[in-house]
Amino acid sequence: MNGEDFRSKIREYKLKTSDISNFSRSRVTQEEEKKMSNALSVKMYLEDHTLGNLLRLSLLKQPEVTYAGYRLMHPLQHVIELKIQTNGGRRSEDSLKTTIEGLKTDFQNLEQEWFRKISEKEKNLMKIEI
Repeated sequence: MNGEDFRSKIREYKLKTSDISNFSRSRVTQEEEKKMSNALSVKMYLEDHTLGNLLRLSLLKQPEVTYAGYRLMHPLQHVIELKIQTNGGRRSEDSLKTTIEGLKTDFQNLEQEWFRKISEKEKNLMKIEI
């Protein structure tokens, strides 16, 4: 058995034995924060600092959000906990939904711009070859 076959077998084993990969359980759970008013706690499984920091920074741009923070539960577990608190003018869930929709739009615009620039570059290369 070569190295790549061994790595693929390990990946298969991890997927089969991982309790997080069980699709009957959602990758995102939310609950009302008990220690803070107008707050929400969201746990996201199979995520890390990339998504946590992106959501935190985007949430803090909204004027009604007074606190947004996240923590990685444990370095060996890919679970982040995001906490959001608003000033009461808007629910925390609504702020999170608005942030996610805004990020989705930003990434769609980025993708369109990326493909537009690639097609321009390909046209310019074709002009040079002809």
